[in-house]
Amino acid sequence: MVIYEGHRSVKGEYLYNQVDKNLNFQKHTHCNYEIVFCLGGCLVCEVGNTKYELHNGEGMLILPGYIHSYSTPEESEDYLCVFSTDLVSLFYEKTKMKSFSNTRFSFDGRDNIDILTDESRSIFAKQAVLYRLCAAVFEQSEIEKIDESYFALTNSLSMYIQNNFTKKLKLQDMAKEFGYDYSYLSSFFNRNFDMDFASFVNKYRIQFACELLKNSDEDVTQIAMKCGFSTIRNFNRVFKNETGQTPKDYRSANSSNYGSDSNGGKRIEAKEFSFY
Repeated sequence: MVIYEGHRSVKGEYLYNQVDKNLNFQKHTHCNYEIVFCLGGCLVCEVGNTKYELHNGEGMLILPGYIHSYSTPEESEDYLCVFSTDLVSLFYEKTKMKSFSNTRFSFDGRDNIDILTDESRSIFAKQAVLYRLCAAVFEQSEIEKIDESYFALTNSLSMYIQNNFTKKLKLQDMAKEFGYDYSYLSSFFNRNFDMDFASFVNKYRIQFACELLKNSDEDVTQIAMKCGFSTIRNFNRVFKNETGQTPKDYRSANSSNYGSDSNGGKRIEAKEFSFY
């Protein structure tokens, strides 16, 4: 599936850090930059339809709006940094709606990571690191124009669903909303999002349900309705298909796993159905 992480797209000076072992995360997109470092083993990063293997000492910059995912073939240790475009505003203005021929880079040691994760360091020290990494990509790559209509439609569809998945949604209605032929939009959806429209919407609903089950006291029926399901039976069926567990079992097995992001807010440990 492709998750549109809109919660990462509205915060100024947003900087999020995460260290993982054996990172696996489904396809998703957001309007921020993302840097991944492979600290050991091998990490596969898929951007668009291209897969890149990152090994110890290699990193990669993911540009805003690009669909990407991560998988670990055997084992890996990884560091992720997601940051808003305003932290590298000059770089963003120079390169927005552009593509790079190569966004991989090499690094020595963990000095950059230590600065980015150190809460005592100023935002300016962290910006300096981010600019250095962006400069490394900029200086080694050729810049190419991209298909702006593709990015506009992909992000518009994702954002619309994210904002409305708790309501009754039909692809026919979305086609009218966006001014596209139904068959074209259906084909576009399957080709770029790797699943049909209904399955995609249900992925959002189940992801939201997982968060509510872990972090609220609402009963299962209330959660089902809140997530956009019309019947508890359908909710239970879809939930088990997605997670392998019943909602009750999922709640019992998943206590709250909150830590802090670099803005002092809450973060959730990376799991199959959580935002990282």
